[in-house]
Amino acid sequence: MRATRLSDTAYEHIKAQLLDRRVQANAWLPIEEIAAELGSSRQPVMDAMKRLVLEGFVEIVPQVGCRVRNPDVQEIDDFYRLFAAGESLIAELAAARATPTDILTLQLISAQIGELVKTPVSDEHKGETYRTLNRRLHAEMRRICRSQTLADVVESLGDRSDFYVALSDQPMFALNIDQAHREHEEIVAAIAKGDGKAASKAMENHIFATERRLLDTDQPTGGPAAS
Repeated sequence: MRATRLSDTAYEHIKAQLLDRRVQANAWLPIEEIAAELGSSRQPVMDAMKRLVLEGFVEIVPQVGCRVRNPDVQEIDDFYRLFAAGESLIAELAAARATPTDILTLQLISAQIGELVKTPVSDEHKGETYRTLNRRLHAEMRRICRSQTLADVVESLGDRSDFYVALSDQPMFALNIDQAHREHEEIVAAIAKGDGKAASKAMENHIFATERRLLDTDQPTGGPAAS
């Protein structure tokens, strides 16, 4: 039981570093240092790494060590096609199952993002705040769809999307909040009307727009694979 807890702690610790832009693609992850930092042996850290490998964040190089994955454009494109399908289904079901209170919750979170657009703060702070609000908004849609199995799968995909964004050379969240907010507003409006088809399409457009922004932002430096 203790070993499992240590592995979970290591997993959350490493994953937070990956999502918070504290490491770059191809960076080596020092197992001994992480273990010492967490006050554990190597094994829980390696167990955490194996989970992160399965989720697409890390790769293990035999006899060498563990490093952050460096996805190419094809991998990113394949991923966003899958992510768009999952999120689109979430939006469609949310439109069919949302209560008036659910809709109000979505509208309030989206309004917070709208206010953030106008807030004069640093790109770093704005991007991190947006990421938090964006995850909350999408989490609410997953809750509203009332399908735990689907929600769990799509949530894990959301983590991977944030990982790809974190590998970008530019503060992508901060640079695109205004456009992303308009896309969210269209999704929320369709859910509020109970229009599953429109909600699904708006969500699909939003996810693919996220991919385009990611690839376009990184284009001057050769794309995510070169970051």
